[in-house]
Amino acid sequence: MKEPWISERRTLQLPGLTVDRHISKPNELEFSGCNHHLFCLLLSQGNRQKITRIGAKKSEKPQLKGEFWICSAQTSGVWAWDSTDESLMFVLDPCLLSQTAAEMSGLDVNQVELVNTIGARDPQIDAISHLFQAELDTESMGGQLYAESLAQVFIIHLLRQYCVLHPKIPSHPQELPSARLQPVLDYIHSYLDRPLHLAELAEVSGISQYYFCRLFKQSIGMAPYQYVLQQRMEKAKELLQQRKHTIAEIAVLVGCTDQSRFTKYFKNYFGITPSSFLKQ
Repeated sequence: MKEPWISERRTLQLPGLTVDRHISKPNELEFSGCNHHLFCLLLSQGNRQKITRIGAKKSEKPQLKGEFWICSAQTSGVWAWDSTDESLMFVLDPCLLSQTAAEMSGLDVNQVELVNTIGARDPQIDAISHLFQAELDTESMGGQLYAESLAQVFIIHLLRQYCVLHPKIPSHPQELPSARLQPVLDYIHSYLDRPLHLAELAEVSGISQYYFCRLFKQSIGMAPYQYVLQQRMEKAKELLQQRKHTIAEIAVLVGCTDQSRFTKYFKNYFGITPSSFLKQ
């Protein structure tokens, strides 16, 4: 969808969640609600908001940098502003929110309801937004798996802090049993040359995404995306030592089609570029 009041945008598309950083020109909007939850964080200074109305909540104050609003699915809203603003918008599928709540604590889909919010601030949301912006700008080698992990952190925070009923998180085992962990490790090693997704790794383990991320980290000592990046760098080092492939070929074999980005991450990991490593 192309909105005429948006002049620039960069988008990250994830399963059930779209992250959209855009610049919006002065405009007035009124809508009767949509099928997704909307979350919008202001990134720029100098907002001249005339009115923000979300459901029964209303504000005629300018929005300050770092403040956000939440408009839950099927909620009507009115926005009018006289400034050119940069914002980070999250468009969240209610099914993903409900699924995560069910995995966390068994909440019924009808119990998952976001609280409509105007002019809020939250240090953790601010930190998460910075990480999403960095991902939009750099497209790290952590790739889709990292972005999906970050999305899960965002969704869990929404459920804990901005849901009508806060899910209660039950206790769970400290580590993944070897019978569940080893197939995941084998799967990762087999497919280091292509994008990996949380859903497929969780499916291999036989548990939900929510618990998979936590138990994997407790078992291995790092998040799934960190482990995948580590294994990609170790495989790249091994391939360089074999001297059978060019650096560009090795980059592709470890899941990176951009050689310059591969060089950057190899140097960050080993403290030396792939070409210097070969000379040694």
